[in-house]
Amino acid sequence: MKRTGRREKYLYYKRQATPYILLAPILLFVSLFLLWPMINVFVMSVQEYRLLKPDERHFIGFQNFVTVFTEDKVFMKAIKNSVVWVAVSVAAQTILGFWLAYLLNQKFKGRGLYRALVLSPWAVAGVMVAIIWSLIYGETFGVLNDLLLKLGLIDQNISWFSDSTRAMTAVIIANVWRGIPFFTISYLSALAGISDDIYESARIDGARTMVTLFKITLPMIKDTIVITTLLRSIWTFNAVDLINTLTGGGPNNATMTMPLYIMQKFKLEYNYGYASALAAIASCIMMVVAFTYIKIGKLGKEEMY
Repeated sequence: MKRTGRREKYLYYKRQATPYILLAPILLFVSLFLLWPMINVFVMSVQEYRLLKPDERHFIGFQNFVTVFTEDKVFMKAIKNSVVWVAVSVAAQTILGFWLAYLLNQKFKGRGLYRALVLSPWAVAGVMVAIIWSLIYGETFGVLNDLLLKLGLIDQNISWFSDSTRAMTAVIIANVWRGIPFFTISYLSALAGISDDIYESARIDGARTMVTLFKITLPMIKDTIVITTLLRSIWTFNAVDLINTLTGGGPNNATMTMPLYIMQKFKLEYNYGYASALAAIASCIMMVVAFTYIKIGKLGKEEMY
């Protein structure tokens, strides 16, 4: 009886421990390559730490954060630019991505080919996208200026990156072109999961296209919309390749976003302490926005219509 009790006890604890043993390698990997670097960033954020002056590294408390909020004029401009950059880009990508997915979900000849063409920009690297759009926006050799001149819409070449508004508009358009396929793929998958019987019942009841769109289609893919816009917002906020290659944050910091500003402080000025403080602030902002958006979007919760 004792042996049987011990064996049952052993098997019980073994079953309880198995999930944690299987998760241990992943937890160790995450700790080494995610949690520790994040902790290290917060540690450096409370230090005076310049790479070119390693002997002067010392603890200064929250002085870096005080400087950011009281003296750094570029910081507030970068926050404002980041809001515009993310909000306009993601909104345009969501609307155009859903529109394309809605069209490509219909049955017509050559649908597979059109789907492949629409999704192709997603396979292009960020730097390559910047090069393509540099050739489009070029002042002296750009395709866009040449087209506008031939159409008679302008009488001289436009420098698209010399004006604040034009520069931000230009990089947003390039980013929208790059991000549409992500939404199209996601929405195509979600739309394919809606049964045709639901639409057939709606048509029998006399529901028009706009009614089925807002009362059936959108509510049924709500979770997909919430998660895709959240993910794309995070990716867009953290993206530096496109803006850095096209404008470098100019002119006069008109396209300077938070991640690009952090990168410049880190890689150009080697001010690791100040860059870490900026990174900590950016991380906190994104976490608050993400949790708030999930709460407002009621991700995973069914709604009655």
